[in-house]
Amino acid sequence: EEFYVYYPNLSGDTAITTNINVTPIVNRYTAVVVLGNILGGVTTIPAQNFTNDSGTSVAANSLVVPTSNGYYNVFVNGTLQRGGLTTLSPTNLIINTGLLVGATVVIEVINFNTSASSTSVNNVTVTTTISD
Repeated sequence: EEFYVYYPNLSGDTAITTNINVTPIVNRYTAVVVLGNILGGVTTIPAQNFTNDSGTSVAANSLVVPTSNGYYNVFVNGTLQRGGLTTLSPTNLIINTGLLVGATVVIEVINFNTSASSTSVNNVTVTTTISD
């Protein structure tokens, strides 16, 4: 038996509309440095020392960290700190310098949710993928 495979030849224009949505998700936390946060020239502030924008205390191991689509900023007494000076984890914020007792520290974490959908007016199936 012989089998034939037919590959159709398509030509013409196809109108495709793609809608892309990017939504920022912002979390802010505030803490005041206490003596127990400073050891050996490094300041470590545990999650439970922070409050969120609502003034609610943050639970241990509950700081939001940036995803691959996000970033964070750290402010000490209102001044943005340079990159590489801090490390943020769900457990704590580590600042690689000894801050003064009473300094106010603010963490601002910005993540982005993305979604996309595509449609065609020609009944063509369209798959939309968003990747980093």
